Amino acid sequence: MKRRRRAPRGKSKPAAAAPAPAGMSIAAFGRDRNVDEKAVRKAIASGRIPAACVGLSSTGRRQVIADVAAARLAWDANAAKLPHAPAVDGERTSLSEASRQATMERFRKLRIENDLREGRVVDVRAAKREAFESARIIRESVLNLPARIAAELAAETDPAKVFARLDDALREALGDAADRLEAAGE
Repeated sequence: MKRRRRAPRGKSKPAAAAPAPAGMSIAAFGRDRNVDEKAVRKAIASGRIPAACVGLSSTGRRQVIADVAAARLAWDANAAKLPHAPAVDGERTSLSEASRQATMERFRKLRIENDLREGRVVDVRAAKREAFESARIIRESVLNLPARIAAELAAETDPAKVFARLDDALREALGDAADRLEAAGE
């Protein structure tokens, strides 16, 4: 193993400036753009930084940014574009906005569940079912009326008695329907 000779301390000449590298390392480009090296590698892989701006180092072992000026221009031009994320309602949203919307949906759901539990709101399916049953009870009560009193009305010749019998029969049918509805509601 050879030993290197040290230059004398007192009378040394200033070292010549190292020649400027032909490119910039990916890590250095990331520091230049205030991002992580991974972000720069992803930008190269996705095409945000064109392949023409990327080359190999002088040793040929590592990727470097060969055309720094063009890479900076490409980075700045593509920085405003949003990443390829799924669109929500036709618009892209940030993570914080998506979190806010999810929290608001959970809040609405809890409020509805609490209102339902406290009896301030009614389940739509239950209300539709009850409305259907109510309409069925009323319809049957009224439509069964002619079959029950048709013979009586056919035998009656006095219009006042026919009117009175129809009035009584309708009131009786609707009262019966009201009783059935009240029993069904309990």
